Amino acid sequence: PNLPGFSFPQFKDAHHKPQNWNVINGQRVEQKQGITNDRPRLVQAQRPPDQWRSGTTLPDSTSRAVFSAAAASQPGYAQLPAWDAFDRHVLRFQGYFKEPVVESNLESYRVRQVVLYYYLEDDTCHIIEPRQDNSGLPQGQLVRRHRFPAPSGGYIQPEDLRVGETLQIYGKAICLTGCDDFTQQYFQKSGMDQGPAIAGEKDPFSETRGAIKVTGSTQPRTYEKMYREMMLGGGHVNEDMQQFLENDGKVLRFFAIMDDVSTPQFERRPFVILFFLADDTVEVRELYPLNCGRDNFPIFFRKGKMPIGNYRVDGPQSQPRKKSEYVHGHDFAVGMNVTLLGNFSFYIYDADDFTRRYFREELGADLAPKINVELPERAVPRAPTPPYGGYGSW
Repeated sequence: PNLPGFSFPQFKDAHHKPQNWNVINGQRVEQKQGITNDRPRLVQAQRPPDQWRSGTTLPDSTSRAVFSAAAASQPGYAQLPAWDAFDRHVLRFQGYFKEPVVESNLESYRVRQVVLYYYLEDDTCHIIEPRQDNSGLPQGQLVRRHRFPAPSGGYIQPEDLRVGETLQIYGKAICLTGCDDFTQQYFQKSGMDQGPAIAGEKDPFSETRGAIKVTGSTQPRTYEKMYREMMLGGGHVNEDMQQFLENDGKVLRFFAIMDDVSTPQFERRPFVILFFLADDTVEVRELYPLNCGRDNFPIFFRKGKMPIGNYRVDGPQSQPRKKSEYVHGHDFAVGMNVTLLGNFSFYIYDADDFTRRYFREELGADLAPKINVELPERAVPRAPTPPYGGYGSW
């Protein structure tokens, strides 16, 4: 059968000599498909839509018509190599593994949290442990990127990664506790739904560190401590700097009255309550009517933070009050009775234009209109006319 005329000639496309020997990582190896390298894996990827735009006046060219007919006859999916179709497609899983601790009376094991990355382009993986401050462990990249061998032979595939199951990698039992959204969507499209995320396990060491963060070993903050810090040039100098920069010069002004019944003669005293938005301080001023007989000292309460409720004096070792324990201007309203400084009752009957605009634009609430609080004028009786005494004309 090998005689001339009994066989067809065989034509070769490549006439080069195959290169079977190479040096990889300093070692002489024989390059052979299936041993040192695998054949590129092909996957089905959706063909991108045709971006050609045809005109309305001129017909398509002959070549364009031929290529359009050929493209229409092709299926909607194309065979692409995995390194192109799955470029930068990474599956991410969270998990942990237990590490025994010897010669310690505080703990017998330690739970180490890890993140496993699976690259779909070449089926490689690598494991990273998030770094923790002062852990004393060589954290970071635990296993470099390569193809992980499977316990049953071969290499690990995406089907082997399931949330809630244990993965054996180089003698470490890694329990997968969850995955990200992209990984969930990938497995749903593949027909393999991942289970819900499970809670990770904690070790005595992490619980002890968590208890330290909750309780804290520092002393409670007192007025004396704040004073010492400020005297030494420290403390929370710029704690409310943003509030000051945004609200500097903005003051809410309310007009109020106080019915003074402590004097022998009933008196209605007008006041102005100022709330400074820059630092949440309050100032109360008294408006003295003409010829009221009082000394002209209008400051009823000097500018400062006004506590809610009964007025008390705090000592150096007292803890600072919270912001919710002080009077705030957002709590005021027209037609409202407020008790300030413990036992002084004020009735707010009006506010200025800026305060009404601030409540309407910033708080979304309109203040009530002005309320008339003027007392009716007292009727002064006319003095009786004295009787005629004989002098002058009647």
